[in-house]
Amino acid sequence: MDIQTRYNTDDVAPQDRFAYWRESVCDSYVQLGCDTENRSNFRGLIDIARHSVVSISKVSGLSHTVERRKRDIRATTDSYFLLSLQTAESSQVTQFGKTAVLNPGDMALYSSTDPYTLKLSDDFSKTVVQLPSAKLIERLPNAEMLTARKIDGQSGIGKLVRENILAFAEHVNTANPMVQSLLQDTLIDLIATGLASHGADKIELSSPEQHVMLRAKSYIRAHLGEPGLDRNMVAAQIGMSVRRLNDIFSKEDTSISAFIRKTRLDAVASDLRDARFQRLSISEIAFRHGFSNLQNFSTIFRTRFGQSPRSYRA
Repeated sequence: MDIQTRYNTDDVAPQDRFAYWRESVCDSYVQLGCDTENRSNFRGLIDIARHSVVSISKVSGLSHTVERRKRDIRATTDSYFLLSLQTAESSQVTQFGKTAVLNPGDMALYSSTDPYTLKLSDDFSKTVVQLPSAKLIERLPNAEMLTARKIDGQSGIGKLVRENILAFAEHVNTANPMVQSLLQDTLIDLIATGLASHGADKIELSSPEQHVMLRAKSYIRAHLGEPGLDRNMVAAQIGMSVRRLNDIFSKEDTSISAFIRKTRLDAVASDLRDARFQRLSISEIAFRHGFSNLQNFSTIFRTRFGQSPRSYRA
């Protein structure tokens, strides 16, 4: 049975609008953190259509940031992919250290089972399709490797996929259960087509290699705070030689050690930008993400971000 829901900040008192929005967003999608610099003058609208397989939401409003955190992930057992299709202004989707900047017509995928961040501009609007992970993976086994990659919706297959996703989203509300089921399957097929056309020239891993890569990256992220985390530890956990695992990482133009270093630096940079960690010293933040040599940390941080950790934080 379909469920139609609307959350509109115009329905509540101005001083309560952002609190109302934050609760609505958490209830509407998956559990999320939500913040804005404009709490006193916030505006947002969500129209959600929940169908038997997919949910389709039309979202608009003013600038704010949405974050899927580790504690949010632990609080649920559901596994979803979400496809964000920008319809006005811009947004950023960040996951697995990659960021896709979306302008009107552009699309990007992200997963509910790993942390992500959405940065939404003033007067944005977008259509978000939420679907079970298994439904997409059975069509596209490497779907998890295609998150936070922009699909250009202005030309080629991307334009065809964008136009048809918007059209199918309008008609999936049909009362005929059989037609609705077919429309939902077609919608998922369209999403898989857009992702496959975008990723065909970037993903050169076989299906077993994709599985190995995902396992290795997941292990690295879960043990990032351990100073002893290195390529030998990762390879031993995966059950293959360092050389063979590095060969797989090389197909993404990186290595095990380089991925560990980059992931640690990105985690430190994220904490340095986060007001929640402002009471922690830079050293404490570096230690919590596995850096034990502070002089070396400062050097590689400057190399990566073009400035010292202190300047970056300021």
